[in-house]
Amino acid sequence: MKKLLVMFTISSMLLTLVGCAKAEENMPEEKVRAVKVQKIEESKNPVKLNYIGTVDSKDITDYSFKTGGKLEKVYVKEGDKVKKGDPLAALNTGDIKIQLDTSKANLDLAKENIIKAEDAMHYNEDQFNKIKKLYEAGSVAKNQYDQIKLQRDTSISTYNQSKSQYDIAKSDYEYKSTLMDESVIYAKEDGIVMDVAHEEGERIAGPSMNYITIVKVRSMKQVVNVGIAQKDLNKINIGIKAVIDVDGDQAHGIIENIDEAPDMATRTYNAEVYVKDKNYRLGSIAKLSFDIGDETGIWIPMQSIFSDGEDYVYIVKEDRVFKRTVTLLKNHEDQVMVKGIEPEEMLAISGMKNINDGSKVNIVE
Repeated sequence: MKKLLVMFTISSMLLTLVGCAKAEENMPEEKVRAVKVQKIEESKNPVKLNYIGTVDSKDITDYSFKTGGKLEKVYVKEGDKVKKGDPLAALNTGDIKIQLDTSKANLDLAKENIIKAEDAMHYNEDQFNKIKKLYEAGSVAKNQYDQIKLQRDTSISTYNQSKSQYDIAKSDYEYKSTLMDESVIYAKEDGIVMDVAHEEGERIAGPSMNYITIVKVRSMKQVVNVGIAQKDLNKINIGIKAVIDVDGDQAHGIIENIDEAPDMATRTYNAEVYVKDKNYRLGSIAKLSFDIGDETGIWIPMQSIFSDGEDYVYIVKEDRVFKRTVTLLKNHEDQVMVKGIEPEEMLAISGMKNINDGSKVNIVE
């Protein structure tokens, strides 16, 4: 009985070994993936901050007349380029000339009156000084003295009134002369005409609280307005250079101004970036990249980073790869500065298409 039991046990063990051997023969061989690696080390790269802005003119000027009248001539049309000193529009000077002639006549009359009043005042002053001495000597009566004094005082008052009237007439004449001189408006700087609000022959109303715009001109100097986040204000300053990109058309720029107070709606600080060597269409959306200096750290190729809700890379240890979560800090061209891996580690940079955490790999050059 014992002999049979031993024989049965041996047979069972042999069958088990044979079955295991066959199972091992049927198991698929683990695939080995070829990957290229890069040894991690610290390096230095320029750091840039990226923003979106809008192209605008540095200055927009509304040109107006100081008086109303018939619009005699418009020298420009929308889209025209103008140089400093170019005429933009002119009023008919007929009405202004009538006003100027009337003002000149009033000034001439006031000038005659003040000359007469001044002569009378000097004459009465001399008479008063003479009568005063005689009165003090007791040679004339008091009523005669009082009469001469009254004439002197009256002549002084008349002179002061004449001088006031002359000053008013002079100011009016100067103003009317200015209207004549400014019946033609000229460009104050080089620019492009944005709008011509009126046509020749129209009657332009005189300005009341605000001037009436005749021609609107934007300066040739362009800026990109961009809202800077508070957290970046310590990195972005006036004078910082930028690369501007509008639909692939690039230009260089420099920050000329940053607002002291934030926009109430966006809570960002508007910065004006002067466009140096291009002229874009106003209102265009521009990408800006600000160069804020170099930074040393772990920089890795962008193509080595994957994401499934969190960013990760593959680190090679011996003959296997392991998934490693990383934090993206900054980027420069195709390089990304990350946190989560250390110098001397081996980073998979190519061949990661069909690998998973723990996959067996073969490092290739």
